[in-house]
Amino acid sequence: MPNILLDPLIEQRLRGLRLARRIYPPRTLGLAAGGLCIGGALLALATPWWVWALWALQIAGWSHLAYWRAKRHASPYHAERQNLGIDSLLGGFWLAAMHFNLLPTIIVLTMISLNNIAVGGTRLLLRGIGLLALGSLFGMWLIAPGAPPIVPTTGVLLCSLPMLIAYPLAIGYITYLQARQLSQQKRNLTDLSRTDGLTGLYNRRFWEAQIAAEQISESPAVIALIDIDLFKHINDEHGHGVGDETLRELATLLRRSLPAHFLLGRYGGEEFGILMPSTTLAQAEGALRAFQQRLRRHTPPAPLARMPTCSIGVAAKAPHMTSHEQWLLQADQALYAAKGAGRDRLEVAHSAASQSLLDLG
Repeated sequence: MPNILLDPLIEQRLRGLRLARRIYPPRTLGLAAGGLCIGGALLALATPWWVWALWALQIAGWSHLAYWRAKRHASPYHAERQNLGIDSLLGGFWLAAMHFNLLPTIIVLTMISLNNIAVGGTRLLLRGIGLLALGSLFGMWLIAPGAPPIVPTTGVLLCSLPMLIAYPLAIGYITYLQARQLSQQKRNLTDLSRTDGLTGLYNRRFWEAQIAAEQISESPAVIALIDIDLFKHINDEHGHGVGDETLRELATLLRRSLPAHFLLGRYGGEEFGILMPSTTLAQAEGALRAFQQRLRRHTPPAPLARMPTCSIGVAAKAPHMTSHEQWLLQADQALYAAKGAGRDRLEVAHSAASQSLLDLG
């Protein structure tokens, strides 16, 4: 899957929309649980009817209005920061309306501060504290607060329990879901960084890194380079679309034909690479012979009459090799020898005079 580059303004808007969606559920839950907590404190006071009306309106509608506002705003991120500021102002008002009842005050302060610091760090936290104080002053101007009870009443305690239990659990679960999403995104980015977009095999950079790691191990290993014979004719006669489909078909056949522990990569253009760890030269030759036979019988993509043949260069790891580049060079030289000898052949790199050329034609 190709990595799509977005316009910075579009990307910024998408980040803002994701933030708004992330805040919407906990804000809705917080208003419900926090509203019950505040309501318990208001019941113990001579609360005016209009305060109750504002309490009901905020619980029923504010989270939905905030989400709607963020989605329609030119900058959802800035709109959501403004919404958090409104949360703080309203929270400060309710502190005064509750006459700063100790337990609900602590709960409201904690909930709002948690939201602010989660979105904007200490800077947004400090801004939120200032807006809480401003909202409290406004509430004290509207509603003259009396002396709060030192010990919370039973009703306040019961109404505070949902906020004390449900909200932290909900925040923890949302955080868990976000961590899983980030982990999946990280895995996706890792796959993109090491995978060839056309064939789904490993790209050359990652595949060569595995060869370098295998080269210093003590177990036997073999590498093979595969080149599609006369591939340029396919592109010239049928177009690059058919050529790409041919490459994908070959990659699929490689995956189906070879053991799962073989590491398959696209080495470049119409050339593929195979790393065969814990494999002897004889085992590698047998697996590659079988692959060439299956390739000859494989159904080609339309409009090709048959699948193209391939030439293969094979090289076993040897003690005298000081780098993986030497190993690759031997396989590359064997591949060129196979193509020069008539194609549709397998050539083994000679590390001793007794080794001979293998003809699969």
